[in-house]
Amino acid sequence: MLRASHFAAFAIGAIAATALSALAVPSDVARFRTFDAFAQSLSLVEQNYVDQVDEQALLRDATRGMLHNLDVHSTYLPPNRYQRVRQDTEGEFGGVGIVLAPGMIDDARPSVPPYPIVDEVVAGSPADAAGVLAEDRVVAIDGAPTAEVGHELRDASSWEAKLRGASGTRVAIRVVRVGWHDPKTLTIVRAQVKQPSVHAKVLQPHVGYLQITRFAEATAADVVAALADLKKHDALGALVLDLRGDPGGIVDQAVAVADLFLDDGTIVTIRGRKGEVETQNAHAGGPGVGVPVVALVDQGTASASEILAAALHDHGRAKLVGVPTYGKGTVQTFYDLADGSGLKLTTARYFTPAGKSLESKGIVPDLRVEAFTPVEIVAGGGSGGGAQAGSGATIDDEGADDPQLAAAVQLATATSRGGNK
Repeated sequence: MLRASHFAAFAIGAIAATALSALAVPSDVARFRTFDAFAQSLSLVEQNYVDQVDEQALLRDATRGMLHNLDVHSTYLPPNRYQRVRQDTEGEFGGVGIVLAPGMIDDARPSVPPYPIVDEVVAGSPADAAGVLAEDRVVAIDGAPTAEVGHELRDASSWEAKLRGASGTRVAIRVVRVGWHDPKTLTIVRAQVKQPSVHAKVLQPHVGYLQITRFAEATAADVVAALADLKKHDALGALVLDLRGDPGGIVDQAVAVADLFLDDGTIVTIRGRKGEVETQNAHAGGPGVGVPVVALVDQGTASASEILAAALHDHGRAKLVGVPTYGKGTVQTFYDLADGSGLKLTTARYFTPAGKSLESKGIVPDLRVEAFTPVEIVAGGGSGGGAQAGSGATIDDEGADDPQLAAAVQLATATSRGGNK
């Protein structure tokens, strides 16, 4: 990873450079004058602003402002936030192993604060061992209340960040559960937690389900393991690949996953600033080659997940179900800075196998199905208010409440290589 100097050192160097500006070539004179103007502005603010100011905060704000007008994806990340971004990318960090969702105000009990809800407990994590369950409400963390009547005191992601920390350290969480009269306090020792990005299950005979929530460093390996498990359970007659809400992540991992389903051809083309072109191609022999795929997409499907969806779609390997994707056709690179902060900088644009840019356009699915709206799905010549998968097969309760999944299962069943053909 490239390492850039701190902006403060850059500004100091600029001041020194102005002393030598008479020796610079004419094209550099305006540049050095601008650096000098910045140094003067910094000095004037520090010496004359009505309140005392933090120089480091000013310099970080200046760096953030420098990137702000480039594009919506380029940004400056202060040390704490950058560390968390890197942890999310690596998929492993010190913590307790729970994912929180925003709290909700219960109209039937308006006096109950909207405590954040435990949305997921990572299997084998410290929270799992301590007995935390999905749907628990987190009342307090290390004695700090998470909500008061009418509103949360922080958003769920902020509370998640508070639960992270060095392995071996302790954190006390106070939780309340349906059926409990009073909240209980659990003291949990943090440990390294691998946040899973891949979830798989058997939907029905010969039809498997595989969800990718983001692309971290181990995603492709986890998909290989998931496909092997589905094959063992005879659930690769067809596959429902759920990319809804997947914001992207590591592009190389999206390419590696696409390679599992493609025998040959281009996966993605990346074009940089200086005209350099990088083409990623598929290799023969992936475990998903030949498996009919139906991919679920929505407005939250972005960046790396769009690369995967477009590659499978352009090569005729997947039918897309849902609503149009987000439309992010640029690549961002992270750069470490000397003080632990970082830059996320747009460094290239990518194009689908068909040569299309997805920036601000997205992918239009083959079958548009809105989320959580009543739909009537006709299968095998029958119709009705419930979702049918054809040939007498049924979808689980989750699918009954999810019309996009119901439609994907119907398509997958129709193309299955298994006994439900």
